[in-house]
Amino acid sequence: MGKERSEKEKVGGGEHNKRNMFVSCVVMNSCAAELKLVLTALLVLCSIATLFQILPSRFAISASDLRFCISRITTTTTTTTTTTISPLNSTTTTTTTIAPLNSTTTTIPLTPSPPSAQKDQVADNGVIKRVFNPYGSAAYNFITMGAYRGGHNTFAIIGLASKPLLLYSTPTYQCEWVPESSSASNSTFSTVSYRILPDWGYGRVYTVVVVNCTFSEAVNGENSGGKLFLEASTSGGGDKNLNITDRFEVLNESPGDLNMSLFSSKPKYDYLYCGSPLYGGLSPQRVREWIAYHVRLFGERSHFVIHDAGGVHEEVLEVLKPWMELGYVTLQDVKEQERFDGYYHNQFMVVNDCLHRYKFMAKWMFFFDVDEYIYLPPKNTIKSVLDSLSGYTQFTFEQMPMSSKLCLSADYGRYYRYIHAHSLSSFTLFLFFCTIEFSFILARLVSSSQNYKMGLSFFFFVPVFVLYIYIYLSENRDLQVHRKVLLAQ
Repeated sequence: MGKERSEKEKVGGGEHNKRNMFVSCVVMNSCAAELKLVLTALLVLCSIATLFQILPSRFAISASDLRFCISRITTTTTTTTTTTISPLNSTTTTTTTIAPLNSTTTTIPLTPSPPSAQKDQVADNGVIKRVFNPYGSAAYNFITMGAYRGGHNTFAIIGLASKPLLLYSTPTYQCEWVPESSSASNSTFSTVSYRILPDWGYGRVYTVVVVNCTFSEAVNGENSGGKLFLEASTSGGGDKNLNITDRFEVLNESPGDLNMSLFSSKPKYDYLYCGSPLYGGLSPQRVREWIAYHVRLFGERSHFVIHDAGGVHEEVLEVLKPWMELGYVTLQDVKEQERFDGYYHNQFMVVNDCLHRYKFMAKWMFFFDVDEYIYLPPKNTIKSVLDSLSGYTQFTFEQMPMSSKLCLSADYGRYYRYIHAHSLSSFTLFLFFCTIEFSFILARLVSSSQNYKMGLSFFFFVPVFVLYIYIYLSENRDLQVHRKVLLAQ
């Protein structure tokens, strides 16, 4: 009886198990499609999220970019200049008011009436004389960025001028000093100036011009104030029948503002850096490393003038703010110069303006880019090197490329180092799971052989071990670089 009961229990248990398996199969068959869909969706989403962490953010728009675009749309200022047009022997003086393209108000320009259109004529000998009627102007005569005093009787005016005009013609410049109050000792001075073209012909529509004005005697010696005017004449350039002269104010000295001791006293800084215009998607971490390195190199009596041509976005500004608060950095917004088509964001105009603006405030001035580092030989300091060059007024660096292994092959995007490390960890995690799956597949392939355990250990543990070594070395390298930057500060 006991034997029969046990056999029935076995038969009953087997039937019960079959029913459970049948129910499970029905449930799995009914849910297989949904499970596959859910797992596939999760895999796709995780893959996309991983790829977005790896790829740089190339389409990010910061608040500074939006403000720059809005400022360009809402600008409604006007410019007034005095233009003298001299056709042949007659002289006509007119005042020209130029309204911006995006101005919402209607302004009637006080420009001279255009000449009446002439028509072709037939000569007595049957020859048809063709005529040409000019209208408008293709480029500005002169665009000022700054004007600075270079001594008791000399000034420098930095700006842009029409490149074709300077290349194929001989425009002239004349400076005029008008004192604040007219008296016997304060009279108007005029002098013919000479121009300097520092961009070596790299200009485009506009090229850089530095106008030097040197008077025969001291100007504003009594510190009573006055104004400096520049007269820019085309001298027949563009139209040989016309000489267009524009007269405009470039410098205004109020009474008592002139400090003559600036030209003879000890400079405020030992070293001053004039930077080229920054543009594009700069890495804030690299800017942070660069400024920390050179502040430590130059020391406390140093200063850095940074020019923003669109590259100082919100993240880079956060890096520069602490240095600005400490008095090491002056940030200048020069994005407005992008209106004028010059070479390389008008780089030569910007650095020449920095030169004449700060040349009496520093013993040495440096001009190089933020992707370049000054390297000193061992057991040398910046002071010892420059003291050995004290007999020279200028010198150049020997540029040597760093190892390409220290740089990214495609350096683009705005990211901090910890974001890069996070992307690296996500990518290595993705590789880790791929390695596990690939290892199990290979292990199953060799499972039919007698060396199953050996194949499993070889195809699973060895790749994982190599991958972990790679992760450790990568993260350790980032930590070492980060530690060096902290020590540099």
